[in-house]
Amino acid sequence: MTVLWSPMVRARSEASLGPVFADVLRLLRRDFYARAEGLDLTPALARLLFYVAREPLSRQIDLAARLEVTPVTLGRMVDRLVGCGYVERLSDPTDRRAFRLQVTAQAKPFTARLEAIATATRERALEGLTVSERKQLMLLLDRVRGNLESGR
Repeated sequence: MTVLWSPMVRARSEASLGPVFADVLRLLRRDFYARAEGLDLTPALARLLFYVAREPLSRQIDLAARLEVTPVTLGRMVDRLVGCGYVERLSDPTDRRAFRLQVTAQAKPFTARLEAIATATRERALEGLTVSERKQLMLLLDRVRGNLESGR
């Protein structure tokens, strides 16, 4: 579906940050999932594996919060990745009730493929932006994120 951006629609979009961010995120995910279609993981499991690969030894509870799912849901997702041989649970040395996650050696080629797909999606999204514009965009988005994370 092609959306035509009239000046009136553009003016509303510029005044409404949330819908623009939501659209960008939806389109990024759609592109990523279309590229990852033959990888035999649901989008949610691919996303979890992607985070575990990028943030080794993350606690399950922290990943649940990041993915905005309940700890029970995340536990079931981890069970599936463990069953595939992609992730292993390690006891948290500071909290015996908690587990930390890391990808297995078996998952390394698979996570490398996820990284390549993410790179292709990012390049498509940033096509036409100069290096300077890309850096500026990331700086501004980091500032927006920081504003919202600060809880003011």
